[in-house]
Amino acid sequence: MAYDSAFSPFGPTHLVGTSSVQIKATNNDNPTSYRIRNLKTTDQYFSWAPPAPGDVAVTCVTPAAPTNGSPVTNTLGMAGSTTIVISGIPANAWFLSNVAAGFEVTAGEGKL
Repeated sequence: MAYDSAFSPFGPTHLVGTSSVQIKATNNDNPTSYRIRNLKTTDQYFSWAPPAPGDVAVTCVTPAAPTNGSPVTNTLGMAGSTTIVISGIPANAWFLSNVAAGFEVTAGEGKL
């Protein structure tokens, strides 16, 4: 559920690159949104995966542009140097970028 308020962070901001990173809340609340900033000036892709039981490491699907007839699961593209707040991604999810140091991701709730 998306909240109709300004974005409130629930934990630290993480740098997401080419290794999966779990973005967890640190305030004992499950995040309902993520603030995601594309650090590159060009279009980039990120993917996500829900947490596994016991918080074991998860490998996200490799983020890439979809092609005709070949969709890419749990993947979004972002224009260069943009910031979004998105809901609907599972709480405490894992994130992966298609480039090194591609995104900053913060768990929380609210909107831009």
